[in-house]
Amino acid sequence: MNGRKCAALVSGISERGKKLKIKFRKSITFRITGWLFLVMTVLMIMTFAVFRLVSVSVLQKTIRGYLLSSVNENTNRIAFYQDKARMDDNDLNDVYIRYKDGWLEIDDDFLDEINDVQSALYTSDGTMLYGKNPIARVMEKESFTASRVYRYETSDGNRYFVYDRKLNGAAMQGLWIRGVVPLRAEERQIGDIFRTSMIFVPVLLLAGIAVTYVTVRQSLMPVRRIEQTASEISRGTDLARRIEIGEVDAELSDLAEAFNGMLDRLERSFEAEQRFTSDASHELRTPMAVILNQTELALEKDRQPEEYRRALSVILRQGRRMQALIASMLDYTRMEMRPENYPLTDLDLSELADSTVRDMALIPTPSMTLTAEIQPGVRTCGNRLLLERALQNLIDNACKYGKEEGNILVRLETRDKKVILSVSDDGIGICAEDQPRIFERFYRADSSRSSRNVFGAGLGLSMVRKIMEIHGGTVSVESLPGEGSTFYLNFPDNNR
Repeated sequence: MNGRKCAALVSGISERGKKLKIKFRKSITFRITGWLFLVMTVLMIMTFAVFRLVSVSVLQKTIRGYLLSSVNENTNRIAFYQDKARMDDNDLNDVYIRYKDGWLEIDDDFLDEINDVQSALYTSDGTMLYGKNPIARVMEKESFTASRVYRYETSDGNRYFVYDRKLNGAAMQGLWIRGVVPLRAEERQIGDIFRTSMIFVPVLLLAGIAVTYVTVRQSLMPVRRIEQTASEISRGTDLARRIEIGEVDAELSDLAEAFNGMLDRLERSFEAEQRFTSDASHELRTPMAVILNQTELALEKDRQPEEYRRALSVILRQGRRMQALIASMLDYTRMEMRPENYPLTDLDLSELADSTVRDMALIPTPSMTLTAEIQPGVRTCGNRLLLERALQNLIDNACKYGKEEGNILVRLETRDKKVILSVSDDGIGICAEDQPRIFERFYRADSSRSSRNVFGAGLGLSMVRKIMEIHGGTVSVESLPGEGSTFYLNFPDNNR
């Protein structure tokens, strides 16, 4: 039992470790910090490499300069005299060496070591006459061929710069000065620099990484708040909540605005779906009840063909009503949710109104007269399909509620440089208390209008209002009960 518990515990820890590992791996903060650490490390290594090459080159050039300078100065510290009596006896520290048929006078400063440079006086056969050479034994076979500076490395790995300088003058022909300087000074200086760098550079690197991590973490805190708010919204039901991150960089502010825009659209979609479901269930309840009632009534017992025909007529009429209702609701929802699918362009409103009136006049309308007064040359910025739909809805509404042998007038005009399209009828009119609400979805006015045997989905006027909102305009009504109604489509000035 304990073994199974331990196994389960280890398994749980392993799963949590995997989740933590995945979260760690996917963390933007750690990714940015890790990449920065890698880049800074590579740059540091490259910097060290370049610094080493440059520093070695500079130090070697400096050492070569010391060597050349020291050897050249020592050439001036040697003089040749055929007669010893002519020598300068004032400097008792000078060295005198018998050479050929005369004497060599060597200044005592010849042995001074300046910047570790040591010099020695040689004959051309390699015999040292005077001076110091730390590698004289290993260089016994190194001949003098020309005045040159070269690198010499001993068997134990020590490296030196050597400068052989031939002395000028017939009396000193066959004499050479060999200057030697070890490169250990260069290596010591470079080593000291690198040891110091290896102590401080990693510390500075870690400090930079720590500052970067904190900075990135603080910079991404608004993203974390966005994620938390989005998670809370997805877990709850408050779609009206929005992301607030305060004053941040432009990119994060744009991201928050994009999220809020997405939430606005989701909220509208959700509300539209709820309205569609609620409206559909409410409006379809009556025709469905009528259809079920007529079907059950027809199936209760055998009936006469005329009774069946009457029941089927009722079912057909209600089915068409349901079809029209669903189509209207889908059109309204599509228009409400996707207004960008209806682009606005410059169009001839006079031609649109005239063609729509002529088309509507072809529909049989009992004892109604449809006329138009269209001002020519009126243009606007709009969507032809939507504006035709709005005008058709108003004309259809006037036909439904107009009186028998009545008149319907469509007028397009400009008043004070404003474009107004109106539809008037001389029908039953609308009472004052109903006028503010007739543009609401599925709203029915008083019983005198609702009791008329008209067929409609109750969305016509609300769709007209939505179309005018898309165009930046308004719709209004003037009506008196028993005298008729006039609906006005008012277009904004910037759409002329």
